[in-house]
Amino acid sequence: MRRALAAVRWYFRELSGEAEYDHYVDRHRRLHPDQPLMTRRQFEHCRTDRRDEHPTASCC
Repeated sequence: MRRALAAVRWYFRELSGEAEYDHYVDRHRRLHPDQPLMTRRQFEHCRTDRRDEHPTASCC
């Protein structure tokens, strides 16, 4: 039961984009270990700006 709940939690975090910061941290630490990380707030701000500047879909 615990494994199933963990899988559901993982799925929803991936689907909602909540896990993107975790992916950023892992990738940044692996590729740029000597550079400081953005805070979650900074990351979300950049992510929102990037989405606004480069929309991938529209309703019309």
